[in-house]
Amino acid sequence: MRHPSAATWGLSLFSMMGLASAQNLTATSCTAYPATGVCHNYINYTVYAPAGVATVEAQIQQVLLPLSAKLGKIDPACVDNYYRYLCTASYPDCASNTTILPGCIATCQDVATNCGLAFALTGTTKLLPDCNAPLPGTNIKLESQNACNSVPSQTNSTGINFAAIPEGTVFAECPAPFIRDPLADKNETSSPLTCRFGCCVPCPYQNFFYYEGWVEHAYMATDIVRSVSAVCAFFIVFSYLVLPDKRRHPSLLILNMSIAIFIFSFVAFFSLGDPTRVQCASSVQSSTQDNNVLCAAQGALLIFGSMATVCWCAALIVNLHLHTVWNINFFNRRYWLLHLLCWGIPAAFMGTCLGLHQVEFVFTNLCLVSLGQIFNLFFYPMAAVICPAFLLHIFTFLYIARIAFREGIESDMSHSFSNASIGRTQRFTRHKHVIQAVHIQWRALLLAIIGCVTVLFYMIFYFTQLRHVTELTETPTVLDAWVACMLSPTTVNQDSCVGIVSPYMPPFGFMVAAEALVSIIGIWLVVIFAKRSLFIEWNDLIYNIRVYLGGRDRAEKHGEQFFQL
Repeated sequence: MRHPSAATWGLSLFSMMGLASAQNLTATSCTAYPATGVCHNYINYTVYAPAGVATVEAQIQQVLLPLSAKLGKIDPACVDNYYRYLCTASYPDCASNTTILPGCIATCQDVATNCGLAFALTGTTKLLPDCNAPLPGTNIKLESQNACNSVPSQTNSTGINFAAIPEGTVFAECPAPFIRDPLADKNETSSPLTCRFGCCVPCPYQNFFYYEGWVEHAYMATDIVRSVSAVCAFFIVFSYLVLPDKRRHPSLLILNMSIAIFIFSFVAFFSLGDPTRVQCASSVQSSTQDNNVLCAAQGALLIFGSMATVCWCAALIVNLHLHTVWNINFFNRRYWLLHLLCWGIPAAFMGTCLGLHQVEFVFTNLCLVSLGQIFNLFFYPMAAVICPAFLLHIFTFLYIARIAFREGIESDMSHSFSNASIGRTQRFTRHKHVIQAVHIQWRALLLAIIGCVTVLFYMIFYFTQLRHVTELTETPTVLDAWVACMLSPTTVNQDSCVGIVSPYMPPFGFMVAAEALVSIIGIWLVVIFAKRSLFIEWNDLIYNIRVYLGGRDRAEKHGEQFFQL
């Protein structure tokens, strides 16, 4: 049934009443209101109905009954306000034999306040009355509180009950900040997490689930840090590629790990300045490898760089263990094996993720493996590499600590015994080898520790926190409550609604800490390996190039020619 507009609904019956003024009217047609009438819950007084109650009932039922059926459970407060308004305006109160009380302007204004949103969502804004205009067909206006027919509310409900909205309902319009789901007309949804009733949270949705501006500013900062980290890693890569003393074992391990860290950090440039170009394929749809080429490229590099960093970190740990504990230089002539494993395994997993179409924007500000497969295709393989390597690293560290402790004891004992046995001499030689290895490779030892801690911390973040996002997807009542809060007239901004979804989102501090920790690994790389000797080697190379280009004889430089830090 089509609802009559506010200009033509049942109040046109006032033209049949012959009303001439707002207050001082002759009550020639005052009658009792029937207990079975549509307004019986609101009218307990003698009503003024010169055209007859039956005529008025026929008019207002065309509005009230469909409204009650459509919004009675969804917005009881709106329906209650509209009943109070239409019933009191249609049936003035016969206050005395000479005076009747028309409807109240405050009750009409309550309709505009409490029903505006519900009417907009359901496409029935034509029912909103003009509270300042005379009643149709008369010169009567609604009166102030002290000179009108006021009745109390019959409900304590407030706001829209989104849980009562039937599935498949599509709102007529989407109030800000929500925007129209382009798939709503096809009875489909762009995202079950971010779209409800044909309206979607703008992409990226995470920006609206935290305090306003926090996510954008935090990830802008981590993008900048990660970009600086990429530049730092590139400096080490370039140095180890150009300087001749660095292109040999074990410096080649550092070179390859630096390349992996550079690739891992370089992905920040995809989102720097405008992360939405990676996060979003449209205003409402998150990116996948199928709808956003940038997402596919960035996600592939991130998967490859992450796995490669873990593999070369493990290779560094194994090399340190073999050299320190067993005095074996295993990888010196077997770099083909390291390249096959540490570049081949990441390439295989990257290809698998792309082949299965699992690269998409999940959270934070970068594309990675989809939430459903991120553990199977990304974190579990990484854990299979980094966890044994970390345990091996702990064993190596404890072994070094034990040797160092024993060396101290034997050094004290050597002052008491002038003659040492052959066995003690052999142990001393072995201890000396261990301590010398630590002195030479302590930087690699420190980098391996930082790499392991960084990867493990990030894995812990995903293991413990991203399940909350899955729970949010599976709990529509929480989303309904958040949407109701966002649409409430009393809500100033999204900050008022954060508390509703915060139990289902990763803690902001933890999330930023995890992202910041992985963003600075390139900075750690340059802090550890950009030592004085590296700059001296650069100075030597530059000097030799200048000598070569100048055509002079390459004489050996004196000490004062070295670059001074």
